[in-house]
Amino acid sequence: MSDSIKFELREQPCSVCGSVLREHLGWRGGTAHHDGKGERIEIVRCRDCSHLYPHPMPFPRGDLATLYTDTDEYFSAHDVEEKKRLGSELLKLIEKKLGYRGSLLDLGCGRGELLWAAREANWKTEGVDPSPAHLEWARINLGIEGRLGTVEQASFLSDHFDAITMGGVIEHLYDPYATLREVWRVLKPGGVFYFDAPNEDGLYTRIGNIYQRAQGRDWVVNLAPTFAPYHVQGFNPKSVQRLLQRVGFEVDSLTVFGQVSPLTGRTSLRKRTEHRAAKVVNWLGNHVGAGIYMYLWTKKPAAV
Repeated sequence: MSDSIKFELREQPCSVCGSVLREHLGWRGGTAHHDGKGERIEIVRCRDCSHLYPHPMPFPRGDLATLYTDTDEYFSAHDVEEKKRLGSELLKLIEKKLGYRGSLLDLGCGRGELLWAAREANWKTEGVDPSPAHLEWARINLGIEGRLGTVEQASFLSDHFDAITMGGVIEHLYDPYATLREVWRVLKPGGVFYFDAPNEDGLYTRIGNIYQRAQGRDWVVNLAPTFAPYHVQGFNPKSVQRLLQRVGFEVDSLTVFGQVSPLTGRTSLRKRTEHRAAKVVNWLGNHVGAGIYMYLWTKKPAAV
């Protein structure tokens, strides 16, 4: 996967609320990145709902598959067996909420660990992913068959699935409102929708941005619009709930927690020191409700 992919820049309002009112936060990528990854782009905050996003929005030239070509590299920090175990635990929670095992759709199914766990537990499963490389890995290594593309392209029947999961996906979406509207359409009334998202207003990012300013840089540590992992939407508890309410989902719970990603790229004493400091800051954030990740349990109302 190359960070030299060319992007098409498009003017676009806030993906959460549609507002065009925004304020400058800083720059990210290219000359605004320690390793020079990606292309330099402005990160802004919506003045109406507090959502973060790049302005203008960098769309890949070509389809999404051009961004996700090297499965081993992309998931290098993820252990397959651990993700299978976590998938099994997640399914138990979903089953407890539903009261039965039914049909599951996993959006952005990646290497297929959750679908593998669901198959082992006798769920009816479907998976969708835009990366042919990821789906091929899942087929060869786990015997999992997923659909290539997006949920919008899959054309599933309305009110079809008992549960839908979306792990590590919403921050990658160029139009999260459209995707969640499709999730709503294909989920049964009373069905469970579970997903996670980075908390771009966690203590880690807030202190990280203060640190950048202290170094005399107009940089931010939020998002990764033009380099892996290609995060283009910056949710926080306020903006993610605003989006869900706009679509019509009821939020059962929102938990803020998580760990800092492993150190990647060229290492140096400075980077190792900064990474250790980030872990300490995030530890504190987890204890004051300002962690690095959000986990959301939502549902489609039974009477719609």
